[in-house]
Amino acid sequence: MQIEPSRWPGRVVPSTDADVDIAVEALCERASWPDADRRWVRRLLEPWFKAGWSVDALLVAIDTKPDGSRQGRPRSRDQVAHEFLRARLRTWTADGAGLARPPLKGTSLGEWYRVNRRNAALHAPRSRTGLTSEGERARAESRALAHRRDPVERSREKGRRRQEVLDSLLLPGQEVPSFADSWRLVAELIPVPRVCSACGHVRNEVVRPAHRVA
Repeated sequence: MQIEPSRWPGRVVPSTDADVDIAVEALCERASWPDADRRWVRRLLEPWFKAGWSVDALLVAIDTKPDGSRQGRPRSRDQVAHEFLRARLRTWTADGAGLARPPLKGTSLGEWYRVNRRNAALHAPRSRTGLTSEGERARAESRALAHRRDPVERSREKGRRRQEVLDSLLLPGQEVPSFADSWRLVAELIPVPRVCSACGHVRNEVVRPAHRVA
């Protein structure tokens, strides 16, 4: 699997010769060392890669010491890149004999690839389930209604759809109530005032409070 240096995973520890070349180029690009001699940088970093160091770990070692303090000022153009790198990594040798443990845990390229594929599958967009025939019809009607420019026509269409929904709530065998049914219901709820047969005067019965005798 060929990866461009600009896209090389920083936590991956290179193992093959091709991966080491890409990791060296990635480190030089991220450190802004276009003038670095890649052959000398590779020769210097090979034992560090074998010890489990990654590009991210090496960049941390260039900037900080094992105790977390700053290494010093960045590299100047007068300093040779691989000599500057050698001086910075010298503080990360264990008593001058071996290499210290990397400040960041690395991983293999295969493990990184498996994790990357798993995350891509987890965050991939899920396929949408198809609509039923009723859903397709409702969506088509909604789109057709939305594209109509006449507000009166849209209002009428909305009222028609509302009436269809109300009609669907009726029990089987029943009809839609008419205005006469509505007036009949009102008459049952509101008492009709009594009319005098002699003069036609409307008599409203007034409820008087009961007289209390002291």
